[in-house]
Amino acid sequence: MTASPAKMEVFLKEAGRAVGAVLVALGVAYLIVLATSEDPGRAFNTLLTAPMSSNRTRGLWIDDVAKLALTGLAFSLVFQARQFALGVQGQVYVGGLCAAIVALSPLGITIWAIPLGILVAMAAGAVYGFIPGYAKARFGASEIVSSLMLNYIAIRLVNYAIRAHLAPPGSGQLNSPPFPPQSVFPAIVPGTRFDLGIVIALVTTAVVWFLLYRTAWGLKLRLVGHNAEFAEYAGIRANFVMVSAMTVAGAIGGLLGAVYVQGRAFGKIAIDFDGNLAFEGILIAIVARSRPLAVPFVALAYGYLRQGAQLMGIRTDVPVEMIAVVQALVILLVASQFTLPGRRWFDRLLGRKEAAA
Repeated sequence: MTASPAKMEVFLKEAGRAVGAVLVALGVAYLIVLATSEDPGRAFNTLLTAPMSSNRTRGLWIDDVAKLALTGLAFSLVFQARQFALGVQGQVYVGGLCAAIVALSPLGITIWAIPLGILVAMAAGAVYGFIPGYAKARFGASEIVSSLMLNYIAIRLVNYAIRAHLAPPGSGQLNSPPFPPQSVFPAIVPGTRFDLGIVIALVTTAVVWFLLYRTAWGLKLRLVGHNAEFAEYAGIRANFVMVSAMTVAGAIGGLLGAVYVQGRAFGKIAIDFDGNLAFEGILIAIVARSRPLAVPFVALAYGYLRQGAQLMGIRTDVPVEMIAVVQALVILLVASQFTLPGRRWFDRLLGRKEAAA
């Protein structure tokens, strides 16, 4: 029972830091809008309110949230093991390609199209996540370099497969034909992108939390992340845990590929279909401190700002690149243990004792 207040204090501290970072970032964003826009009030109002302006924009926001949550979970899992594999983007591409092959095959018009596409995508992503993990464990290869190179290979090969084999011959199109309706996620809110993807993201969050905090494998993974040498001394096979973490994260990356191509936003596979969003999961994982249950909330807030910035770029004279400013500021402020100025003064005013160094 004594641990509960301590956990609540840590939660409030982390939440306060994240909120403070977002507010400071928004303040700087407003100054930039003030300097670049002829109508800064309207532009900033669009940033803050546009994602909630209609069912369509709300659907765009929730669609982004689902994808950001999944990529954030994949990065969080490997970060928990203190591995810095950055291969989620490549896993998204191979997973999306395999899901597309299922959808465009005779199986694509059956009731098994969606679950089979998801399972095949997860298997492909898991294999692609296993490769840099095994290279690290067996040969000591840097997981950062190997995963980034595998991203490049996957993107180029999948784009080639789409252009040369999946696009209609002689059409010059850069995408496959639309998937059969049986292969596309059903809409939760008709006429929007609010589809099965958000349910998949929430279920995946619960599964990852359970694996990390309610299984022996999760305990071993966190021990390896805290101190790999001590874990080895305690009889834990650190290399096996590391490789398995990258493999499970790869399965989540492949799942995200299926959510992309089978979701209502696409319903087909196209060249460069991820729009670099899969790589933005690094931000989600950093701000959430690699905690699975925090990932959806961070994705909710960041997805809102992301959609607001895109709509601001469309509807006003402020460029969409504004989101890059907010993103960079949030990373810097949260990752650097940001605290608001004057905190010690407030602590003294309220009679709180300063924590021992």
